[in-house]
This record gives sequence, C-alpha cells and structure tokens, in this order.
Amino acid sequence: MKTNTAKKIGGNKRVAKDIGKTVAAFVLFLLYMIPFLLVIINSLKRKISIVKTPLSLVDDKGFQFVNYSEAFQEMQFLKAFGNSIMVVACSVALLIIFSSMCAYILVRKEYLACKVLFLLLVSYMVVPFQVIMIPLLSIYGNKLGVLNSRLTLILMNFGFGTCFAVFLCHGFIKTSVPIALEEAALIDGCGPFQIFFFIVFPLLKPILSTIMVLQFLGLWNDYLLPSLVLGKPATYTLPIAIRTFVGTFSSDFGNMMAALVMTVFPVIVVYIFLQKYIVGGVVAGAVKS
Repeated sequence: MKTNTAKKIGGNKRVAKDIGKTVAAFVLFLLYMIPFLLVIINSLKRKISIVKTPLSLVDDKGFQFVNYSEAFQEMQFLKAFGNSIMVVACSVALLIIFSSMCAYILVRKEYLACKVLFLLLVSYMVVPFQVIMIPLLSIYGNKLGVLNSRLTLILMNFGFGTCFAVFLCHGFIKTSVPIALEEAALIDGCGPFQIFFFIVFPLLKPILSTIMVLQFLGLWNDYLLPSLVLGKPATYTLPIAIRTFVGTFSSDFGNMMAALVMTVFPVIVVYIFLQKYIVGGVVAGAVKS
C-alpha cells in the first residue's frame, strides 16, 4: 500500500510539473508572438489608428487592405524581391559548395596548416561584424569603389558566412562520412573531384540543408550590411526597400507594416517546410568537431 501510494504521489507530482512546463511554454510563446501579431493587425489599419490605438484589433473604418497595394507599388516590391532572391540564392550556393569543399580538405588532410587554418576559422566566429564594419567599407568604398553592387554584397555574405558553414561541415564529415567509401572509390579509379562530388557531397545533405536554411533566414532578414553596401534604389533588397516609408518628419506606418508582412511571409514558408533539418543538422555538425 505504501509503495503504491508513493508511486501515485510521484506520478501526480510529475503530471503537475509537466502541466506547469506546458503553461509556462504557452505563456512565453504568446509573449514572443505578440509583436508579430501586432504587425499583422496594424498592417490592416490607417496611420492615425495605428498611432492612437495600436492595440485595437480593427480600424474604425474596417480592414485597410489598401496598405498592401500601396506598399507593393511604392517600395517596388517585385524589384526588391528579385534582388533579395538573387543575393540570397547566390550567397547560399557559394557557401554550400566552397565551404563543404574546404571542410573536406581540412578533415581529410593531416597537415599542420589545415589544423591551424581550422582554428583560425573557428576563432573568427567570435569577431563581431561591427568591429570590421568601418575598415571594410573604407576599403571597398574609398579604395576600390565597388559599393552599390549586388555582386559585392554576395561576396561579403559569402565571406562572413564561410566560418560557420565550414565549422558545421567539418564536424559532420568527421563523424558521419566514413573514409572507407572514399578509399573504395579511389580503388575504382575515381579522382579527388569525383570522390567529393559523387561520394561525399550527397552524404552531406542533412548538414547542407541546415546551412541553407540558417543562411537563408539570416541573409533574407539582414539589414545592416545591405544598408551599408547598397545605396541605389535599383539594388535594394526587401529590408532596405522598407525604408521608403520612413520619412524625416513622419513615417507611413500602415504601409510599413504591410511591407513587413510581405517581406516575412517567404521566410515563414521556407522555415515551415525545412525546419526539421535545423535541429538535426546542427546537432550532427557540432559533435566532435
């Protein structure tokens, strides 16, 4: 009887603890989602209603869908969307191909230079972008004069994302890609490029998917670097194009909120379909690296 009672009490405590965790997680989720919900709600209201009653659910004159059409035209959404797609796609493609190749060499070659280079790459991950921001712009702008170019932004994104991508690929190759497959391919007459692209590269799908998702989310929402590099409206990405609604003395909050919703929507879609790769790939790439 005493044993059963103890188990029952322990079971009740465990259930209460689980319920408490669930409630806490739900409350934190609501607190986290409030800003996003407010953006969606205010995107359907007039500017005066946003300023006076930002927490009201509906505008006095009903939903203002005109904000979306005006924002679409004024910010040249299609042009900015195309720029964002081009910059993000090219940056991610360069990262996936060259970072995986670099990590493969660093893992398989037992040279001292490879170990030193990997340590330098990992060390660079702790350097904030703000530290090198001014010198970088001074060199690229004043000395080389290559700012206001999407190609420059792509190369910068590639350079800044390489360390993290190499770090993940390095750990994944070291723990999850058996060298026996490469040795068998070498015996069959495959060259180094054939071994990498036909044997190793397909096995990197989980970690490369993780890199793709993380880099896509980060580069799509990036504002600081594009705002420093891109100065011509024809080259604006979506986060920079939203500045169209920010004026010196006033801002068009309704159109701005609508633009934010249209900008975030593609990211949400990508995350929903590829979220399973994030946790699994990060865990796989972070072990024994």
